[in-house]
Amino acid sequence: MGSKYIAYLPRYVRLEDGRRYGIPLSMIMRGLRDSVFIVRIPSDEVDDAAIGLIRRGFKRTSLALNKGELYSLTKRVYEPWELHVRIFNNGYVESEIEVDRDYLQHLTGPRFNVIYEAYEALKGFTSYRRICIKPLGECINDVIENVGIELRAPRVLIPWKPLVAAASSMLLIPILSKVQLPNILGNGFAGQ
Repeated sequence: MGSKYIAYLPRYVRLEDGRRYGIPLSMIMRGLRDSVFIVRIPSDEVDDAAIGLIRRGFKRTSLALNKGELYSLTKRVYEPWELHVRIFNNGYVESEIEVDRDYLQHLTGPRFNVIYEAYEALKGFTSYRRICIKPLGECINDVIENVGIELRAPRVLIPWKPLVAAASSMLLIPILSKVQLPNILGNGFAGQ
């Protein structure tokens, strides 16, 4: 497919205490496997945030590795990318962009921690939202400069649902060939 996604993330920021901080690229690149950036919302507004996201087209997902979240929601951004948002009961919101779960490649990546997408999606559903740097335990007051990280989708995407249907059919054929079903059209009924 060749589709790419550019994730923009804070690079130079002003923290809540007024200090300027340059987020090391090595920390940002941890977003390949961990959440570096989170959105913090009031913990008593977690349910409102989830309901709001569902109204905006997000769907609950059961096919996700649970990290202790209260809500696991996804929304297709554009082919083949989806935004996966996890909302925790303490008001932390983690999000990542990943290959849509319709494809086998969802299991192997690529995926990356993103922040602005979830921040914008939550707009209007909470009394406040803060972008925070999870490893530092500090929130951002102002973003001075962003960095763009380019993700490339796999060239060939394999949808898993047709594979499951084909495999199920292949498993059922030998079983059905051994089962004798009543002959509905023939003389299989008593009294004929």
